[in-house]
This record gives sequence, C-alpha cells and structure tokens, in this order.
Amino acid sequence: MPVFPGLPEPSFRTVASVPDDGYAMTELRLLNHIGTHVDAPAHQIADGDTLDDIPLERLVTHALTINVSGRAPGPIPLAELESHLHHLHPGDILFLCSDNARNWGTAAYWTGWSYPDAHCARALVQRGISAIGFDGPSADPVDSTTLELHRLWLSSGRMIIENVANLTELPTRSQVVVAPIKLAGGNGGPARIFALLPDA
Repeated sequence: MPVFPGLPEPSFRTVASVPDDGYAMTELRLLNHIGTHVDAPAHQIADGDTLDDIPLERLVTHALTINVSGRAPGPIPLAELESHLHHLHPGDILFLCSDNARNWGTAAYWTGWSYPDAHCARALVQRGISAIGFDGPSADPVDSTTLELHRLWLSSGRMIIENVANLTELPTRSQVVVAPIKLAGGNGGPARIFALLPDA
C-alpha cells in the first residue's frame, strides 16, 4: 500500500500460529491514513464529524466516475468537469479516474493524478456531493504545505477518499459501498470500496 512520504510503514507480527498455539493471530500496526482510506472531516477540523458520526446513507450511495486520464495530472478547473456534471446528484460520491493505478509502486504514483482546484471543489460542495475520491494519494499535491483543498472539503463536511483502485472498471454511474473501519472518534480509516454492478 502506498505510504505518504515521511510516514511510518505498516508492520505485521505473528502473535500466534496454528501449529504452535492452535489458532492464528496477527498484530497489525498501521496509521489510519494509508492505503485506500477515508478522511473524515475530523481529520483537519476540530469539531468535524468522525467516522462513527457519518450516516450509512452517505457511504452506501451512488457514484459518478469521470475519466480525467486524458489530461496532464494536477488541479482541474471547473470548466473541464462542467459538461459531466448533469450526471451528478446530491448525495453522490464523485470519483475522478486519472488511471494512476498504472503508476502503483513507482515514484510516478505521487504525481500522476488529478484533483479539483479550489474553485471547482467549492462548486462540487454546493452540488451536495457526499465525498470526492481519487486514484491518487491526496486531495492536495503531495508537496502542499497548506493542505488548502483538504480544508475546503473537510470543513464543508465532505469526506475525501484516497488511493482508490480499479476506477477504470467503473461505468459513469454505479451504486457503491464505501466501508471504512468504524472507529469511535476516528478521524479516518482504511476502507474497502465495492461497486454493485449489474450482470453483464
């Protein structure tokens, strides 16, 4: 799983094994903001919602996936997304597919995705989306010192979903289940994300 530069790597230690103890158990040590994960508003907002505050209907909802892989990575102005937004409904999750999964495990992963600029993010918040998701590591460029875009999303009560896999497999609209670990007071957590697609 990608680990944001400067953060400690996860570790996994065998506590018990079936041959020695009759059961298996593993100790996991990991930060809650690595791999595919959800940033709750409390990640940067002192009184923001935590994972256990977020209602299920914001996590089990519909998604609009917009393919932005044909553009250069970086901030996206509203004008580039406007023609797609008639498909976006209040309560949706918006996924931006940069096809950055092809860069997984390389240095290019940390610069190979696109995200809404501040003006575009404000317009998407006004449309009432539940969350924004990326196949990249952050809502801001990795070298950001202000995390302006994180603050914009999270202060408006929106979730950020980072390091999402398989966005190239999604149709324009789909039903999705975002399942972060439910931690009391959690400012974020690892998540499994499922798309419920009709049989082909």
